[in-house]
Amino acid sequence: MEPDTERPPLRPRVEQLGEKLGAILIVVIVFAAFIFLLTKDKGLDVAYMGAKWPSLVPGLLVTVQVTVGSYFLGMLIGSAFGWMRTLRYRIPRTIATVWVESFRGTPLFVQLLLLLGLFSYYNPGNLPTELRLLLTGFLALMLNTSAYQAEIFRAGLQSVAGGQVEAAKSIGLTYWGAMRSVIFPQAIRVVVPPLTNEFISILKASSLLFYIAIHELTYDARLLTFAGGKIVEVYVMLSITYLALTLPLSKTVAVLERRFRIPGLGVQQETAPRGARTDKGVASRVLGVDAAAIRQLAAKFTSARGRRTDATLLGAVGGIFLPDAKMPRRPW
Repeated sequence: MEPDTERPPLRPRVEQLGEKLGAILIVVIVFAAFIFLLTKDKGLDVAYMGAKWPSLVPGLLVTVQVTVGSYFLGMLIGSAFGWMRTLRYRIPRTIATVWVESFRGTPLFVQLLLLLGLFSYYNPGNLPTELRLLLTGFLALMLNTSAYQAEIFRAGLQSVAGGQVEAAKSIGLTYWGAMRSVIFPQAIRVVVPPLTNEFISILKASSLLFYIAIHELTYDARLLTFAGGKIVEVYVMLSITYLALTLPLSKTVAVLERRFRIPGLGVQQETAPRGARTDKGVASRVLGVDAAAIRQLAAKFTSARGRRTDATLLGAVGGIFLPDAKMPRRPW
């Protein structure tokens, strides 16, 4: 019976889930140990966190609104510049390159300060201070993400083989018809996962807006500390809130990567039948360690105790790690 190539084998999926759960457990333990060291003389006040968390909700709403708005407007700009970077005409390609490199090559914080100074000197329409600051932060996030999304769209468009455009033209499609019916559908499947990652990056970068007094999530948390709040508890609440936003999005990225993966493009899918046991275990995949070399080394030490020189020992230990071996990757 032919192996089911539409879904990955069961055993690697179970092992992959165990690796993810183990990594999450390690992060939780380290975070809990850090909090314990900070609060060992006085325990973490969970009741205070529960009572004060509603005061962060207005800032949370502002963070989500600014992030979503700047992300989708940046997507419109980024898709246009990404397409321009794939053209053979020098002028539009140069304009797009200058745009992308300018915003990708400078820190977001510097761009924020530059726009803040610009709107301080030139206030369009005599906007109120709060609205002017909100517009400054919104534009900074939008312009920054447009440059990164332009590179994502460029990579997605260029991932489609050029021969497909020629084939589309050979059957009578125009340039735009080929782009609409052949290129864009394939490119969208490639760019969806990195675009979701970019949304997560913009969501976290929105915390910089506290510097210009925008009442977003981080700014409201700082107000609590300035008002005599408990610093550790406040920033633990802030961290948990950001994690609650980003962890589901990270899982969404993994789902989208499986959903939109193009068969035959990129890393090939494993074709081992379900339940087949591979020679490489978890340690081999995670640490790059050859389990067979470890067993051989142990056997040599057992059979020849005390007769191994330092050079031979170093050579045997060096054989455990595989510098030239590529780590196996799964596309699901």
